[in-house]
Amino acid sequence: MPKRTIEAALFLKSKPMNIAELVKLTQIPSGEIKEKILELKEKYSEESGIKLVEANETYQLIVNPEILQKVRKLAPYKDLSPGLLKALSIIAFKGPVRQSVLVNTIGNRTYEYAHELERRGLISAKKAGRTKILKTTKLFVDYFGKEPEKTNLEKFI
Repeated sequence: MPKRTIEAALFLKSKPMNIAELVKLTQIPSGEIKEKILELKEKYSEESGIKLVEANETYQLIVNPEILQKVRKLAPYKDLSPGLLKALSIIAFKGPVRQSVLVNTIGNRTYEYAHELERRGLISAKKAGRTKILKTTKLFVDYFGKEPEKTNLEKFI
């Protein structure tokens, strides 16, 4: 039963989960959770349409990038608003980028966009003085299927 609970939680959660969150959810020791995660890694090998992603000691089940193009239109991130997509694309192409620079580019809604993108696990935000440094996460790369390319966005803005 705990393995199925862990599997369902990693599948349903819109952002990666760490061991402590899984311990709280399942009420089983962290060592046992690590064992169950290893079992899930075996279950979701490269042959599967689902992949278990591990990044920064967090875990999430995602669609295998090899078949993502075929099922992308069914994806949970298709609900990203144009503003969220704009913020995410700037972070992906310019990142790491200071949140203050993003605010100057797209306005005060940046704070809302950054919070939502971080909540979904697509970006990370690290405090740097009075602002934050925003950059894409491994989940972004796994979900969208490629590493962001650095480019000069001034011509697009």
